[in-house]
Amino acid sequence: MLALEVALLTGRYVATAFDDRGRAEWPPHPARLFSALVATHFEALERSTGERAALEWLEQLGAPQVIASDASHRDVTTVFVPVNDTSVVSSLDDEARAVDEARDALAAARATGGKGAATLEKKLAKAEARFADALKRAVEPVAPGKEGKDGPPRAASLLPDRRIRQPRTFPSVMPVEPRIVFSWPDATPSAEQRALLDALAARVVRLGHSSSLVTVRVNDSADDEARSRWVPDETGEVRAPEDEATLRVVATGQLAALDTTFAEQADVPGRVMPASFQRYVRPSSGGENPVPTTAFGQDWIVLRRVAGPRLPSTRAVDVARGVRSALLKSFGSDAPEVLSGHRAPGERSDRTHLAIVPLPFVASDYADGSILGVALVVPSGAARDERLAIYRAVDAWRRGDRRDGRLRVHLGRAGVLELAVVEDEASQKTLSPQTWCARARRWSSATPIALDRNPGDLRSSDPRKEARAYAEAEETIATACEHVGLPRPALVTAMVSAPLAGGDKTRHFPPYGTGKPPIQRVLVHATITFAEPVEGPILLGAGRYLGLGLFRPSRNHG
Repeated sequence: MLALEVALLTGRYVATAFDDRGRAEWPPHPARLFSALVATHFEALERSTGERAALEWLEQLGAPQVIASDASHRDVTTVFVPVNDTSVVSSLDDEARAVDEARDALAAARATGGKGAATLEKKLAKAEARFADALKRAVEPVAPGKEGKDGPPRAASLLPDRRIRQPRTFPSVMPVEPRIVFSWPDATPSAEQRALLDALAARVVRLGHSSSLVTVRVNDSADDEARSRWVPDETGEVRAPEDEATLRVVATGQLAALDTTFAEQADVPGRVMPASFQRYVRPSSGGENPVPTTAFGQDWIVLRRVAGPRLPSTRAVDVARGVRSALLKSFGSDAPEVLSGHRAPGERSDRTHLAIVPLPFVASDYADGSILGVALVVPSGAARDERLAIYRAVDAWRRGDRRDGRLRVHLGRAGVLELAVVEDEASQKTLSPQTWCARARRWSSATPIALDRNPGDLRSSDPRKEARAYAEAEETIATACEHVGLPRPALVTAMVSAPLAGGDKTRHFPPYGTGKPPIQRVLVHATITFAEPVEGPILLGAGRYLGLGLFRPSRNHG
């Protein structure tokens, strides 16, 4: 087996789809990785013949499997980039546009297997030749004294304060897991080939756009913990659009083709990457053991903060209680058990019901722990009429007195928090259900768990008492995992500090009590490691319905 693992250092992948300049490519195409390896090889001051031989061996392996998590496509924003010579750019617009149109037409024909590819290849070759001629004329040096009347204005347009800007777009995606694995299960590289490829991969710094920084390594132990496995397919079986894709792959002779193409197009912007096209599909999970998940579902109703106070995660329970109160008031009398959490007045439900979960900004270099929105997490086993009751409450709340679509949460002295329903895919990673539900072995708490049992004094000056208290807390957390439908963890580590960047220490959270009379619960953070990957959302402890005990999957799966 051979596997090349790519880690996205910035957590995002920036590359334009070959058939749509306004859309990002995902998953990354095998041909793009191969081209990055080839470019790295040629950038070396002393090119290794062994590396070239290893690349030629790699191109013969055929299309690899691609393991990549789901990803959210970022909103594409047009930016305006200064150009060096405005006269050259403007004079080449028509020729460049013709090349783009010819490339798009050819790519579409290849992707669909349609006829006419040979004719389109000739059309593309002619368009590229016209572009090359126009470029040569535009940059050809002008003899002194022959500048003509347009010479001075053209020179002045190159000054910094007079340079015009051309629109550019940089489509990107934010994957749930910033890791991609390209795998050839049947490959049998020699020790020398493996070492050469690993050394070459270690020098690769980007994949796609220059801002898409990566590290690459040979990792034969890479497993299938990422969310999706894409495999080459020749059956032609009809799949759902989200479960099939056309990716560019390499074949024997790819290295020579790249070498030749670079020589021919070295001075031409937007060079075409030679490649073959391969249909990929995501296999169905039929017949496989289901991945363990919790009693809470993944089809969330997400409410985004649009105005009002920017609150820290320590106010999660207050926000959740405010949202719950607004929902019950909007629904009216006789709210069902799934919404109210009570079978009868004063009698708590023993069924999984709606969890109201404020979503804090954590696990980022810039995270500050502030609440960016609220998730209404519906139980996975909720019946249709129960779901409709939740939707009805949200709709009645949204229509409200002002009828502006805002959902207002009154928080006393803190003010009024205004929310809005996220209708489409959330642009903020924190507000995406996949951020919290991805498959992983290792999970870390974003908000502390309110333990179901008092473990003892976690801050005891007696080391033995402190150790027993932590052991009891960890046992309670392991039991809580089983209570929500998960397998018993292989390892639980309790702590009072926050394991995720941006999270708050337990001592910063206000006391949390349940029952009548209220029993104050001990709050602890934790990391949990399972023997096998599980799927979220993971909500644990006595405060799981009000934003406490929220866990986030680790990037590297632990």
